[in-house]
Amino acid sequence: MIHLFSVGPAIDQPVNMGLIEVDIDPLAERYIVMDRANLSVLWHGVPPEGNAKIRVPLNYTFDYNLMVLVIDDAGSPAYYVTGNDKMQAALVDARTVTLNP
Repeated sequence: MIHLFSVGPAIDQPVNMGLIEVDIDPLAERYIVMDRANLSVLWHGVPPEGNAKIRVPLNYTFDYNLMVLVIDDAGSPAYYVTGNDKMQAALVDARTVTLNP
């Protein structure tokens, strides 16, 4: 007989993650969240209406190693980029946080 079981965090224990909220220009076509230490891309996408909420790994809650670039490809001048450097994520419970609709 085979018995299957799963081991994971208890239901009542929080699942800690980092959360950043980025105010996106309504004319922007895309945005990128990067680790500024090694320039690896953590998230890229098309911005939603208003603010973008992005979950990131827990280690970004205690250092300032995030960089966010907002890109407007159709703007004048073409490929206009704005950004925010040395961001720190807020500590949240991944089970209860509300992301973009």
